[in-house]
Amino acid sequence: MNKHDRTEEEQRLQEALDERADHIPVEELRRGTARADFFEEIHRSLVARGTKLLVGPRGCGKTHMMRYTWLLCRDDKKSPLAVYVTFNRYYRLEPLLKTRSNAIDLFHAWVIARILIALNEVCIQLGGDDTDTTLRILGYEPEELADLVDKLERGLPLTEGPERVLSSISVNKLLLSIEAACNAFGRKRAVILLDDAALTLTPEYLFEFFDIVRVLRTHRVSPKASVYPATDFGPRFHAAHEADEVAVWLSVDHPNYRSLMGAIAAQRLPSVKVSADVDEVLKLAAFGVPRAYLTMLRDFSRSSGTQSQVLNRVIENHAESKREEYRSMAIKMPRFESLIHVGEQLLDGMIRELRDAQAGPAGRGEKQLIVGVPATEVAEALVERMFNLLLEAGLVFEHQSVSHGEGRLYRRYMPHLAALISARAVTVGTRSSAAGQLVEALSRRASKHPLRRTLSKLIGSDSLPQLRIDLPECRVCGADRLTAQQRFCHECGSELLDDSMFARCMSLPLSSVPRLTKWQRERIGTLDRIKTIGDLLAIQDPGSELRKLHRVGNVRAAKIVQMVTAFVDEFLS
Repeated sequence: MNKHDRTEEEQRLQEALDERADHIPVEELRRGTARADFFEEIHRSLVARGTKLLVGPRGCGKTHMMRYTWLLCRDDKKSPLAVYVTFNRYYRLEPLLKTRSNAIDLFHAWVIARILIALNEVCIQLGGDDTDTTLRILGYEPEELADLVDKLERGLPLTEGPERVLSSISVNKLLLSIEAACNAFGRKRAVILLDDAALTLTPEYLFEFFDIVRVLRTHRVSPKASVYPATDFGPRFHAAHEADEVAVWLSVDHPNYRSLMGAIAAQRLPSVKVSADVDEVLKLAAFGVPRAYLTMLRDFSRSSGTQSQVLNRVIENHAESKREEYRSMAIKMPRFESLIHVGEQLLDGMIRELRDAQAGPAGRGEKQLIVGVPATEVAEALVERMFNLLLEAGLVFEHQSVSHGEGRLYRRYMPHLAALISARAVTVGTRSSAAGQLVEALSRRASKHPLRRTLSKLIGSDSLPQLRIDLPECRVCGADRLTAQQRFCHECGSELLDDSMFARCMSLPLSSVPRLTKWQRERIGTLDRIKTIGDLLAIQDPGSELRKLHRVGNVRAAKIVQMVTAFVDEFLS
């Protein structure tokens, strides 16, 4: 690869990183946020009293709106004290569940310490580096809090300072610290913005986390948490009674959908210009996820070929990347591998049935994008979990249920529009999928009723028995477990251990990190000490090891570490 190609590839990877809201610089966050009623309503919910849950899949804007709200509150003395903290590294504590009997206590301390560290950052921003005031507010040395978090995330033994923090830290002390900060800086109350709060890969931590959220709410403190659709909050947090849900995932049927997406692009990518028809199609193919829309806009503007060829390729690539993201959930949650596999069959079945319906007489002059499934079938536990995994991945959007008579309630689902467009389910009967034809087809009047189909019609009666929770096999002989309670293998007698997802991630080869360029992977492959992700992150100063490579200096080494760390955080979130 020549120098020009290598530089261009690295530039694209950096832009992909910058597209994430947690990487956007503060001033760009201020300038690049679209002004619209939909977003203003989300902002008002975040600064209001009471517990709020921001609901939506990855990339829909949860992090962006939380950071934007934090920024506005920071600069307005009349607004509440806003503390923004992300929990996207929660899975680094997953091994503790198998190695430490007090893993839940350690997790509690980690959550509280991270909030106190974020509170310390707010104190510094509002009051300068006044160590006496900060220590009085926090009750702990910031360095000790940071040391506790670092050691817990790296699985290291606690030294004297972190051990002292662990023995005394509590939610009550956290609330006292937050109120002390409000008093010190003249704020009447506080909002705690808890980002990446859907700890779905470790249910044990998820349930405990929302128990903390429940008790964080006081007359002066209002917690806000970002979650995925259909998140299970556990037995002690009743979302319908203890919080208000705020939809951040914008439906493509929203009357202002296209103008809202256009406003986002005007703020974030003002120099990218495409035809009106292409722009409309990309907005809809993004399926309510601004990050996807911006990525496809940029990819289209850089690609060569006819307009139709490039448009189809960009949408097909996006549809496949969404499927790959969904399939990766089977690696993260092996117990749901069968549900995920059958769930993709369900998605394909919905697309097939919609395409066939669109081709028939009922589809002429109308668009049919929604499938209704009998609510009694979805209510079965494994079936509902299968649908929820599709919702979590953003591959289907659930609309309000509809009744077609007594005992005929249907749950309504719209498959991802990029998948429908790629499967030619929108422009059935035409020989082309040009932008203009797609816009015309997607602008038709929607059918009055959803396409009603049973599960056996969508996935086949043979696939329904495949719905099960997968148990980890024996690591020694590979035999399947018979029950979840089984402790020893019935074939070889070895002790059965639950697989650690964190350990599995650390064992992945560096070549599996998609953000690294081909040139970077080739260079890293020549290092003797670094073969896996865990090898790289285990080195105290990984940059020094990378700088041993020819043409890898400080900047490029830091970029490689950043790419790998971002991949791990996203993989385990």
